[in-house]
Amino acid sequence: MERKPTKNSVGWLVSTAARLPDQIQTAAEINDILGRPPGWLESHAGIRQRRAWGNQDSLTAACEAARECLSQAGLAASEVGALLVTGEAPPMPVGLAAALHHQLGLSPEAVALEIGGACTGFLLAWWTATRILESVPVILILSVESHSQHLALGPGAVGEAAALFGDAAAACVLSDRPVGPSAVPIRALFHHSDGSGAGLLRVERGDSGSFELRMHGVALAGRAVRVMAQSVRDLVERQGWQVDDLGAVIVHGGNGRMPNLIAMQLNLPPERIWSQTSNTGNLGSASLPVAWALQPDAPNGPVAWTAAGAGLTWAAALTGHGSTD
Repeated sequence: MERKPTKNSVGWLVSTAARLPDQIQTAAEINDILGRPPGWLESHAGIRQRRAWGNQDSLTAACEAARECLSQAGLAASEVGALLVTGEAPPMPVGLAAALHHQLGLSPEAVALEIGGACTGFLLAWWTATRILESVPVILILSVESHSQHLALGPGAVGEAAALFGDAAAACVLSDRPVGPSAVPIRALFHHSDGSGAGLLRVERGDSGSFELRMHGVALAGRAVRVMAQSVRDLVERQGWQVDDLGAVIVHGGNGRMPNLIAMQLNLPPERIWSQTSNTGNLGSASLPVAWALQPDAPNGPVAWTAAGAGLTWAAALTGHGSTD
């Protein structure tokens, strides 16, 4: 039976779908490119492999995910009132939202917006969507990441930082009501910023003209783990719940070790922390929807979502029903 709208929701997550590139680069292959010994990437960053688009068209993959989302909910493209597109490493420098809008055949009246926020971009798109759901009842959100096209692998700190990132596309539909069989309420969300930490992660143009990612890895990871864990605690407490009431916590993984560190911070078993980073690399804004879409089993309880990224920014959301609802 379809649940009725609840006063405890700011919107509904109707459906989610993801597309990963076919090309898999194993840690062993990456270690060879980096000039590092066997096992280095696995032990250093907890990454066993990453995904890269290669010759695949990432926009086509994103549109496939979008159409799957609409099909899951029984919605037509003509019912979408807004398209919000985010990506830390988008495949097009300008016009990405318009290109996807065209490929999906959305109505000319449907607005197409590009949302920044780097790794927190997906939740920032949620935040934006919930502010306009009253006038736009069906919103499609797309995340398209193509890090492998922008960040070159190679020996040295810059190439090693690039090795942390993978490619992906993901989509979700948000609505003002529980459309379709799998809709869950979005109970709360927030987005925070602190520009004093901007120097921990920056992107610069190198001598060859390519982009180079420079980061203070230990300091950045430590801060990200702390703010993501605290975000989960804050959201749960505002609902009058305990962290242990959560069925799962979906976390952005800057590297493959961070999910276990967050599990320890929250005193939760590792299986309740959902992330695909160790198998895909850091997927930027796509990391959260990919982790949700690829999880085979529904959680037994509400779910917290949290991400931290460049800026510095961090965000969190809470979905699902509690035992007292």
